[in-house]
Amino acid sequence: MNNYVVIARFDDKADKKLNKLRKSFTNTGYSVPQWPVHITIAAYENIDEKSICDWTADFCKSHNSVNVNLCSLGTFSPNKNSNVLFLAPAYSKTFVDFYYNFHQKYEKYCTGIGRYNSIKDDSPSIHCTIAEINTNDLQNAMKLVFDNNCFGQAKITALEVYTYPMKLIKRFELKNKV
Repeated sequence: MNNYVVIARFDDKADKKLNKLRKSFTNTGYSVPQWPVHITIAAYENIDEKSICDWTADFCKSHNSVNVNLCSLGTFSPNKNSNVLFLAPAYSKTFVDFYYNFHQKYEKYCTGIGRYNSIKDDSPSIHCTIAEINTNDLQNAMKLVFDNNCFGQAKITALEVYTYPMKLIKRFELKNKV
């Protein structure tokens, strides 16, 4: 029983755009996550790897890729003098249904590391982390986001299961819409 994270991966166009943004942040001296660009779908503690991989495989076989509109920029509450800066998708019914449907199984393991992704309180923080920023640098960091024109449509094409800390276990492609 270990900790696992399930992330939603974007189409190539969105992935390239968001990686270009991350490179701008790195070149400016900001800290960016080691994780690939993504939206976290769920994070689990003390769950069996086979169970979470089987569920993710079944889910992907029965769900289409989904479009999201990365239309908002936000931060989490500061941790000391540091903020997580993120893009947030519009909460379209299609995307919210997709997100909540994934949580139908194994939600009881979505604690601790998964508290921000849990649907138990009906208020998950669905987001795509860009960087961790010193509070005094937020305005400059936001300008980098605006200058990189990274808002807009992206398509979620796959879900990936990782150990926590990060090691890719398996990628599962979603069905393409016909």
